Amino acid sequence: MQAEYREYVERISEIRRLSTPSLNEIEDADKYRERLRDNFVRIGELAEKNRQFLDSVFYPLIKSEEGLSVDSKGIIEEFGDELVSPETGENLDLPIMSLLSEKLYKDAEHKGNMGEMVRQANAEIGACYELMNMTKRIKAYPEIADLYRKKGAEVGNLFMKLLDKDVFMEQDMESREIILTNARFSVAFFEGIYGDSESNEKQLKLLEILLQVTEDPFYREAVPDYDWIYARFRTLYYYAMTAESLNAGGFTKEQLNQISIRSKELCGFWDANKEYLEEALQGMDDRRFLEVMYLRNAYLAGRMPEENYRKKLVEIYRQRDVRDYSPASILLNLSIPSEYICLLKDEEYLTMKEKSFLKSIYENMIAYAFHMPNGETLTIMLEYFSGIIEDFIEVAGGVSFENMVLQCLVAFHPPTYVHSVMVGQITECLCGHLIRKFPEKLIGVLGCETREDVLSRKDEILSFAYHAALCHDFGKITIIDTVFVYGRRLLDMEFDLIKTHPRTGYNMMQKYASTKAYGEVAISHHKWYDNSRGYPNDFDSSKSSAKPIIDIVLCADCLDAATDTVGRSYNKGKKLSGFIEELKEGAGDHYAPWLPELLSDEDAAADVEYLLQNGRQQNYRNVYYLLRNMQERDV
Repeated sequence: MQAEYREYVERISEIRRLSTPSLNEIEDADKYRERLRDNFVRIGELAEKNRQFLDSVFYPLIKSEEGLSVDSKGIIEEFGDELVSPETGENLDLPIMSLLSEKLYKDAEHKGNMGEMVRQANAEIGACYELMNMTKRIKAYPEIADLYRKKGAEVGNLFMKLLDKDVFMEQDMESREIILTNARFSVAFFEGIYGDSESNEKQLKLLEILLQVTEDPFYREAVPDYDWIYARFRTLYYYAMTAESLNAGGFTKEQLNQISIRSKELCGFWDANKEYLEEALQGMDDRRFLEVMYLRNAYLAGRMPEENYRKKLVEIYRQRDVRDYSPASILLNLSIPSEYICLLKDEEYLTMKEKSFLKSIYENMIAYAFHMPNGETLTIMLEYFSGIIEDFIEVAGGVSFENMVLQCLVAFHPPTYVHSVMVGQITECLCGHLIRKFPEKLIGVLGCETREDVLSRKDEILSFAYHAALCHDFGKITIIDTVFVYGRRLLDMEFDLIKTHPRTGYNMMQKYASTKAYGEVAISHHKWYDNSRGYPNDFDSSKSSAKPIIDIVLCADCLDAATDTVGRSYNKGKKLSGFIEELKEGAGDHYAPWLPELLSDEDAAADVEYLLQNGRQQNYRNVYYLLRNMQERDV
């Protein structure tokens, strides 16, 4: 059985490599598409083996009410360790890892073995944090992240209770070290809570207790070999992070001043223990990022003018290494622009200098994403880019929101970008043929009142339809790591995440001039024609003036997904004729009743067939050129 678990890890690792092939191994654009096609055939084969393993071995074990044997517990513990890539620290399969950590924790809790419970709670709190961190990007549905936040905080409270000196001394030495580490780590579940004065006060009190622990002779004598230098450093680090993303909301002036003082202490502590911490952290942190946190907190506390804060940020940003993708370097390349954008986002007026700098940092961040080595740092990159997109500032002559998200899709997941372009092209094609055959169907779109209005505004309608379709999946940028779960069937929680993307996209797009008009298309592209099924439940697409465009985008979205063989390991691709039969069967409920006739039109079918064959090939060639050009460009 142990071999089966190890083979699953090996297959997941291979799938990750196959899904993001290095351009260094590919000579030209045609070979890029061929490589992707061949890779996804292989991914499909690996995924089938993974499904068999999960269904016959893993899920029965996880769902069983029986306690774990010593052998099976040891095997899945090792399995959980192997699901974290040793080279990058990236999670290979976080949801599966969370299932097994929860099983191990509940099993230890049921047996009443405190030492075992402490050890399993160590894995459980880590899984809860990673899931909270992944889902807190989904701003439209904060309750999802709150589930994991609450669950992780409950485990964290257990560790805080175990710090009680009498209880602490009852534990073995390994458990004591785990308790000290995770009592500190429990503070991380306050991340992303803004403007809540009660939570802020609780967090600071907790941090003060933890700082006292690092100096308390009782704990130092009880665990003499514990890394007390690192413990104090990390606790001060959490203190400095409390006002992340310019979060002054809910903090009093006195609290902000205390945070600033502790941030300065953090910098001094690094300087006093520089060699030791550099060796211990191995590129996880950088003195310059500690300086950024201190500057932010000094500014929020009113101890530094905004002009000085901006100037210092720019100075540190210019010291970054644009070819380095260590965690510390990612912080410098992405967190400083994020801080700067937060400073500008509430400004009523931006100077030309500010606009120019804003454009340059957006372009720099996009270039940095394109140079990312084979998706190896995807998790941390997504965390920062999701925040940058959330706080995006769109100015005339700069980088538009539409272009920013499209570039991110190319960098992070080329198949989703190609899908977006394909849906745009198919939508424009079908819309053009609809205007040719049944222009009256588009009355109401863009305020058209008559058939003649539709014909006279044909180009405007086609442009609207194309761009609305191009942007339809923008909400997926926050869940890209869930979108390309190729190695197995999606878990229920993952499908719940997938269903957030229409609302997420709508909320994003409403904020920007370049995309606002397309929001209703994005939110409703998974709603059935008759509104009987699909998601989200709280939006009625029948009331939208863009309803005919929504109907076409729904069709184009399903058509591209059904016929694609690249980026879709779960199917082999239908022919257009097969999709038209599906369209006929669903006409009137799933699809608009006029779509089968439209797609059966000889000219329309020929154009769509061309897009599915030649168009898709060309789109993958274009992706290759985009990736190649960006990776060869100086940054």
